[in-house]
Amino acid sequence: MAKAHLDVAWEKRSRRFDNDKRGRAALVAWIKQSVTAVQLICEASGGYEQELLKSLEQSELKVTLVQANRVRQYARAAGIMSKRDKIDARVLSAFGAAMQPSPTRPHSAEQKRRREYEAQRRHLSALLVAEQNRLEQLGCAEVRVLSRRLLNKIKKQIATIDARIASLIAQDQELCVKAQKLTAINGVGTRTAALLLAQMPELGSAQSASSCSS
Repeated sequence: MAKAHLDVAWEKRSRRFDNDKRGRAALVAWIKQSVTAVQLICEASGGYEQELLKSLEQSELKVTLVQANRVRQYARAAGIMSKRDKIDARVLSAFGAAMQPSPTRPHSAEQKRRREYEAQRRHLSALLVAEQNRLEQLGCAEVRVLSRRLLNKIKKQIATIDARIASLIAQDQELCVKAQKLTAINGVGTRTAALLLAQMPELGSAQSASSCSS
């Protein structure tokens, strides 16, 4: 999975598709030629996979999104160390055949919002650290003032995003219960729980719900 292209391995075949609307449509058409059921295994790739997942969901094709470290662990266990894209595609195919992972459930609109908020927060946090480090190196008083103003704006945006994420969780009874279960774990705070629920909403699943109103 890359910004410009998608490398696909299927049985003994390998193909490359453009990671754009036409390329994704061609991939879907190719898959639908199969007379047997097909489940795609995709490696999370910094957001480059999102449009593909949307296309597969709309085409009612099963797909599993797996984390890179899980695939790398499988590759090491299988003695495959190459990082070339086409090799990785074959590793994903072998991983799917060997591990038989469950299909990833499509994200709801609320889940997609939480993930976007989390992605933006991580971006802002990186900006905050970079600007704080830069401020320490500035000698010009006027530029230092501008840098501090920028830092304040970034902090306010992070606070706004945190509040919106908290609001989304509070409005969802199931998520609220999951957050309570996660924060009950030693060392897991509200911020960590929010991050985990945005990335892996299946965490903290509960059999019953309790009141989460505040």
